[in-house]
Amino acid sequence: MVKKVSIWSTLEPLLYSEAKHLAKISKELKKAHTTVRKQLAIFEKIGLVKKEKKGRQTFYKLRRIPLFIDYLTILEKEKLIRRCREELVLKEIVECLHSFNNPILVFGSAVDSVKKARDVDLLVVGKFNIEKIKLLEKRLNLKFHVINVRSLREINEALKKEITKKHLIVQGSEELIKWLIS
Repeated sequence: MVKKVSIWSTLEPLLYSEAKHLAKISKELKKAHTTVRKQLAIFEKIGLVKKEKKGRQTFYKLRRIPLFIDYLTILEKEKLIRRCREELVLKEIVECLHSFNNPILVFGSAVDSVKKARDVDLLVVGKFNIEKIKLLEKRLNLKFHVINVRSLREINEALKKEITKKHLIVQGSEELIKWLIS
């Protein structure tokens, strides 16, 4: 079976950050410079990525074009799907969280590995049934740390910065992305 490879992951190092040097992007992605440069050129062509030369160095950054939120939504969904394929426990958590109607994201160390994390940090916006989370804790033998807010405005800047660095948006992508980039 042929594995379909998406180039959307090439943009991940540029999410919610300043311009980055090609070498840094390549290192974060663990891909060759030439591959990353070609993939970024595709996004540059559609106007989503801006290339800046400073001396002999090339820096890339995301541009806020009219479809910016739509492109970021695709990128966030692909990131979530990829991580769920890599870690079945995360997939089970995400499937359970999809039963809620709230904007939800996972953040912190569980983004890299649920197995290695001490707990799973969740941000849930709005009212929800905590009992489902408690049942999931028992079934998976995991601890969940749930931050439940009525509105994203309730979250302080320090926590927002932590969430921005490492997160997986489970649902409510557009609302959460707009908050993350504000």
